[in-house]
Amino acid sequence: MLALVALPFLLGALVIGWIWEGAWWLVDWFQNRKARRIARIEAELDRTQAELRQTILRLADELGGNAHEARKALIRESYLASGQVPRTGASSR
Repeated sequence: MLALVALPFLLGALVIGWIWEGAWWLVDWFQNRKARRIARIEAELDRTQAELRQTILRLADELGGNAHEARKALIRESYLASGQVPRTGASSR
């Protein structure tokens, strides 16, 4: 008789235990999902940063080359405007 009275309490405790375990599993799942999302975003940011760095370096090289050509053209125009003839060693860079 005592076993029949205790049975609903035991079953209730079992159900509460399952709910408790399920709640912890759900919390862990959400935390893992959030961590995976953060890692994915950080990886994408790292890739974008590397691409931007390469673009910046390429543009800096192009600008450096363009600046050198512009300086040469400016010197050439300066000599033409003044009517002077540059020395042969000065303009052959």
